[in-house]
Amino acid sequence: MSASKCPQSVHTLAALALAGALSACGGGGDGAAGGDAAAPADLPCNTTLFVAGAVAKPTASQLAAYAGTYDAGEGSFGPNPGDPFVKARSVVVVVNSDGTISYNGTAYTPSSVCLDKAAAAFGTLLYVHTDKGHLDIADRTDASLGRLWGVSPADGSTVLQGGVKR
Repeated sequence: MSASKCPQSVHTLAALALAGALSACGGGGDGAAGGDAAAPADLPCNTTLFVAGAVAKPTASQLAAYAGTYDAGEGSFGPNPGDPFVKARSVVVVVNSDGTISYNGTAYTPSSVCLDKAAAAFGTLLYVHTDKGHLDIADRTDASLGRLWGVSPADGSTVLQGGVKR
């Protein structure tokens, strides 16, 4: 089980359905993930969204490892707990090496970008929060979640998952 708590933006019914599958919604441990270059100064890491000491501001080289274009699916879960994710449409998410993102062609400036200090079930996760939504980006691929999942930065309620890096 994860040592961190999920961010406040994850209060939709669909996100609650994800809670069991996203048990790695944060990190733990005390060793920071590798990287040596400083992160861009304008990317804050709001550590209050997580258990104390679980995340840190990523360096530029750490951010670069997650940069790329991801194809994912937007959708929802059925009305009953445990219902499967049903993809309604495809989305394209671009994670830039400076930590900024675009979601289906619209640019979003993150309000917080944090990196797990320790790897969990999905590897080491990068958390990108915007005003409305958040993205969890793994350095390893999970069979059902892919490498990117979360809540749409466009509306703050639509679930996305299955992100595959091109």
